Amino acid sequence: MENTADQEVLSAFLVVDGEVIYEISPNSVLNIGRLDTNDVALDDYKVSREHAVLKYTGYEFMIVDLASTHGTYVNGERVDRCTVQFGDKIQIVSHELALFPEMPTDIETSTRSIPTPKMARTLDRRLKFFGGLNEFALITLVQFLYQEKQSGLLLLELGQNPGPRIYFQDGEIIHVTQGENLAELLVRQNHEQSLFFYFHHETNFPKRTIEESTPNYLMSLCHSHDEMQEAHQNEIAPVPTRPSKPQAVTSRIELPPIHR
Repeated sequence: MENTADQEVLSAFLVVDGEVIYEISPNSVLNIGRLDTNDVALDDYKVSREHAVLKYTGYEFMIVDLASTHGTYVNGERVDRCTVQFGDKIQIVSHELALFPEMPTDIETSTRSIPTPKMARTLDRRLKFFGGLNEFALITLVQFLYQEKQSGLLLLELGQNPGPRIYFQDGEIIHVTQGENLAELLVRQNHEQSLFFYFHHETNFPKRTIEESTPNYLMSLCHSHDEMQEAHQNEIAPVPTRPSKPQAVTSRIELPPIHR
């Protein structure tokens, strides 16, 4: 689906389990999950309450999994977020979803329903806020969540790739998954690829695995990254030709003060 000046932006149609049709308006989002408050409500105990969102710009579809228990699959492959095309098979537990450019005519009228399009640019109701992090450092956002004593799940995306997932409870970081490059992201001042975040409401928290306070945890991560950088610099530094006074190599970042 290419965006061209002469191309008319039209609604698309989502068919669920070969029975129910949902119309998707350009620049809108369908919320998919077990709760009746979702646009696409799947009555299945294995489906998460807020399982995924399907975004439609008018030219591109994007499915985003909301850290669901049983996952979201596109053409048999589990995804965190993925662009989808007409003809792709989206599977959520035992439910199959498919996209069509026109309303299918081979579905019985008696079982077909077309909910009113949702003309909104917001994501699902579970989402507190989202945005890009190119204008400010990730550590600024993390400290804001700490200072405001926020509870929820912070999802990061670097370019098209899923990044760390950080659980906050009353402002404290209690658990991190996929956090291999979290320290490096925290000390970055600029991002060559877009760094995007979603911060969701969360009530089903994992067991706490990070016992130290958030300020100490952030400081430990940043210092650990600095020490690795320092060791790397020392490995590649040229051997001096004459004795000289050792000079400390450091790239410590200054954390803004945090007020409880």
